[in-house]
Amino acid sequence: MQLLGQNYWGGVCGFVSVIHGILLSKNDGDALDGLSQNELEYNLGLSILAFLRYAKVSKPEVASELVRFTQAFGGVHAHKTIDSLIQECQRSVEAIKGGTNGAKATESGWGVAMTKNALIAYINWIGARATEVPHNGVWSKQNLSSFRNCVCGVGDTAQRNSEFLGLRHWVYINDAGYMYNWGAKTEMNNSAERPYAGMAHHNYLVHVLQLG
Repeated sequence: MQLLGQNYWGGVCGFVSVIHGILLSKNDGDALDGLSQNELEYNLGLSILAFLRYAKVSKPEVASELVRFTQAFGGVHAHKTIDSLIQECQRSVEAIKGGTNGAKATESGWGVAMTKNALIAYINWIGARATEVPHNGVWSKQNLSSFRNCVCGVGDTAQRNSEFLGLRHWVYINDAGYMYNWGAKTEMNNSAERPYAGMAHHNYLVHVLQLG
């Protein structure tokens, strides 16, 4: 099983895990087997770039929302526009094609924060489907073990009254109950522990999108 890490596209707010899950759910197997790390990163970058261009022209409300969400992370992201995101993505794709290996795109401030609506638009754009399902908000292995073939958004309870409900990150849980996140594959079991260590601001389940 070939895992997409976030060694290069780490700034795309869980996009890597999500895309891996979508590809697997669409193809009933591992659609990414046989590709080198550079090929994985390059293909993913082209997909993100094409979607950003599509959103700018055909889904301006989605483009506006993901820009506002990206800006909400502050710092180098505070003044991003859809055009600057497209330009930065283009440069990162060209860097991979030129042989860049291992440097995070985020090191130069690159990142796209995907809202629920933007992620659903992306899923639809690649020909898949997603349905939002109810949940109890608990961010634990035990609670997440009940979901299969789902994209889950995690957030910070301190920000749950903000426009984007405190959303911070996306992960994917496959049909066998394993979470794909930051290049790792972790079984969701009966433990009350959180799915991964650290990231204190990842503390409640915001969204669950069922694929298929």
